[in-house]
Amino acid sequence: MNRYLVPILAPLAVSLLAAAPVYADNGIIVAAQETRVKVVPRAAQLRLINLPAIDFGLRASLRCSGNPVSLTLSISDTYTTLTAASLVGRRAVETNLVVPARQIALAASRQFCIADDDDSMSELLVPGLVTAHASLRCEKNGASTVHYASAPLLLRLTCERPPANAAQEAPAESSADDM
Repeated sequence: MNRYLVPILAPLAVSLLAAAPVYADNGIIVAAQETRVKVVPRAAQLRLINLPAIDFGLRASLRCSGNPVSLTLSISDTYTTLTAASLVGRRAVETNLVVPARQIALAASRQFCIADDDDSMSELLVPGLVTAHASLRCEKNGASTVHYASAPLLLRLTCERPPANAAQEAPAESSADDM
């Protein structure tokens, strides 16, 4: 190849790949409804919110030219793979993925769910903090094709504050010495 052509083609290829983000192709579409997550109040000096394990409900619409061989759905490092036996004759699949607490990045907010601050926000919508990915492998006449899709997920964080009078209503502990 011409030595002058190579330096021109490399940036062109990179710009074409970066300019067209692919979320779904014609073989698979993945989607999820908004997921609600309860979090506990945090200290005012902490800016990051620790997220608990989260149960995501996912739906994938499938279209194979041939037969579906496998479908893998993933969020962070959590995944599930469905085999051909569970995909035969189906146009859509629904499943849940429970992502452990430490697999999802911490959410950042200065005004959400602060302990001892009833004026801090009690609800926060965090779109796109987590993404679901799907890959569908199909086979027809001995040839395999793979289809990919991804979808940003909506998380709605809800602050789980203890009732203001809970501390006052707690019964005093009694011991044998008190009797």
